[in-house]
Amino acid sequence: MRTFIIIALLILAPMMASLYGFIHDQITFSISEEFFTKFRFNDYDMPHSWHPRAKAGMIGILNAWKTGIPFGIILTAIGRIHKTNNKLLFYTFYTYLLTFFFSFAFSLIAVYMPLASEMTAIQKNLPANILDPIAFQRVESINNFGYIGGIIGMFMGIGLHILLYRIDLKNSIKGTSTKS
Repeated sequence: MRTFIIIALLILAPMMASLYGFIHDQITFSISEEFFTKFRFNDYDMPHSWHPRAKAGMIGILNAWKTGIPFGIILTAIGRIHKTNNKLLFYTFYTYLLTFFFSFAFSLIAVYMPLASEMTAIQKNLPANILDPIAFQRVESINNFGYIGGIIGMFMGIGLHILLYRIDLKNSIKGTSTKS
């Protein structure tokens, strides 16, 4: 049963990351369509008949599922410290949610954080004919901050695994000493 739970968790991580990527790119598409139409769409061979939002969502899935693999492997491997299958499953799922929460929170910070280009009016190397360079760069920042948040969230998830393990260990020691 434990092996089945581990495999299920390893499959779940990229699936959750894919959902996150889809939602993330729908939000960033709303901020800067040009980021996708003049930059991202060039990197992917998507059918021309697809609506631009569908293309953006697919790009989000294609980019994000790969990040779910290392996060899933690391958090599930650490989750094996828990003694019961139930704790392995639920605690690891909590760490997945924590990782995605941090990724989302850092992306949200990037939405409201002023860009250096806004303050200095300096444009870095952008694709030609960008009508709204600030929105374009904001989406770049949102993407970068999302990755940083995911990494921090993974480390927080590792910490949560260790904390929950110690709490369970402490409770089991208390439980044994009271029974004797």
